[in-house]
Amino acid sequence: MEAVPVTSGTQQPSSWAKWIRKIYETDPLICSECGEPMRIIAFITDQLEVAKILEHIGEQTSRAPPLMPIDSVPSSCDLGDTNFQYPEVP
Repeated sequence: MEAVPVTSGTQQPSSWAKWIRKIYETDPLICSECGEPMRIIAFITDQLEVAKILEHIGEQTSRAPPLMPIDSVPSSCDLGDTNFQYPEVP
């Protein structure tokens, strides 16, 4: 059975929902537990409010800092050089 997103009147489904459906092969506007259509009632963008909600449902409210590269690109590696040769592996 194919999931059909909920729309009101002539409104087209959101482009973000189309991309999520295409990439992840799941409809973000269909409940994963009961299969019923869902609709967006609010977008919460305030970081403090989001943290309160996450704490209330027992989810992590912070994330680890992004990984930083240990070594920079070697100066001998010219990314614009089309004649670059990889060193031979012994």
